[in-house]
Formats: sequence, C-alpha cells, structure tokens
Amino acid sequence: MRNETAEVLIAKGASLEARMPNSNTVLHLAGSIVDILINAGAKINAVTKELVTPLHVASQRGNVDVAQQLLNYKANVNAKDKQPKTPLHLAAEKGDHAMVELLLSFNADPNAMDKEKKTPLHTAVMGGHLNTVKVLLAQKARFGIKDMNGCTPMHYATIKGNAEIVQILLTAGKNKNIDDKNIWRKTPLHLAAEHGHGDLINLLLSNGSAINALDNNKDTPLHCACRAGHFNSVNSLVIQIFMSILTRLTVFF
Repeated sequence: MRNETAEVLIAKGASLEARMPNSNTVLHLAGSIVDILINAGAKINAVTKELVTPLHVASQRGNVDVAQQLLNYKANVNAKDKQPKTPLHLAAEKGDHAMVELLLSFNADPNAMDKEKKTPLHTAVMGGHLNTVKVLLAQKARFGIKDMNGCTPMHYATIKGNAEIVQILLTAGKNKNIDDKNIWRKTPLHLAAEHGHGDLINLLLSNGSAINALDNNKDTPLHCACRAGHFNSVNSLVIQIFMSILTRLTVFF
C-alpha cells in the first residue's frame, strides 16, 4: 500500500527533493520504497544541513535492508557528515556487526577518522562491542591508530576494563602496541592501574607491559594505583614487582 501511494504521489508530481525542517528528504526516511524513489530520480547521496546522507541514517538505525538497497544504487559508502563520521562509524558505535560487515563488503574505509581522529575501531571498543571489534580487525582495521589524545583502541579497552577486547587487540598487534603512550605519556597499564582493573594489570604484565613506565608526571602505574586508592591494583603491581626482584636475586645468587 505504501509503495502504491508513493507511486501515485510521484506520478502527480510530488517533489522528491522537498525537505523537512531538519533538511531530511523523503529518501532519508524511506524504507521499502527506496527502489521507487531512486527510479523516480531521488538523489542517492542527498545531504542534510549536517551533511548526513540516507546511508548515514540507515546505518545508524540498523536498517540493513535499506542500506543494502542504497549501496546497490552506488550510495557513497565513505560519505562524511559534519563530525565528520562515515556510516561505518555510526554502525560501529551501535555495535551493529551485521551493518558493519555490509558496509565493509562495499569497501567502507575501516580506518576513516572523525573530528577527534577516532576510527570505527575506536568507537566499537569504547562501546564494548566485541563482535564488531572482531569484524573490523578481520578487515584490516589498524589497531595502533591514535586519536587526538594519542589514545589507541587499547587505551580505551583498558579504561573500560574489557579484558576480552584487550586480549584481542594484543593478539592482533602481537603485543607491539602494549606500551603505546597517549599525549599524557600514559600506557594502557597506567590506565588499568588508575581505574582499578586488577585483572587487566595481570594480563598486561603477563604480556610484557613495562611495569615502571613513566608518564608526564614521572608516575609509574604503581603511583597511579596508589593515588586512586585501588588496593587490588596496588596489590597486583607490588606482587609483580616483588616477583621481578626475587627473580633477579635468584639469578644473581
């Protein structure tokens, strides 16, 4: 019924470029009538005042079928809104791995950056979306890209306390990014200590993280844990320091 109504309105001369107050066109709002609108001349990459395309809308709302139709009609998969975010950023933020897979299959750039220099991998990690992180890494998302604060996805996974994602990122990077520093020269281990994630402290140390790395204030992770009052973090670090000393003494004697 909706399709028939759309066809009648178009035949009567309804404007396909008419805009709502937020500058959406009918194509931004369309679902099953995408084919009709496109064939009638609707602009596939029409943008709102915020430079949002119909594909941005479909990606954010999780409308995989609509996104598929738009992409089949050559919608710009890497279009950027004013943020500037791509449809892939929006799908990754939602943790919609089906949409992420679809966009990537149409050559969406997994390493596109928004205004904060965050990639879709950053946003997926920040949302704790494990499956989306896996999909992005499988499609060559770069695990070591730094945002405007110098933070890699690993920094955010550590802040969130997500051990599964931290482990996946360590594996993807073969531990090369384990001691990457942000603009405050903090490593993921500093952040794990600051936020009281004892399990992550053990995970990072077992994978070779530098226990005495210094940030801008010359603080080690132990300083950070003590300052934040996280007993479990302090305990984990002290045990590791003690074991390291004991190992060196054993070798010496």
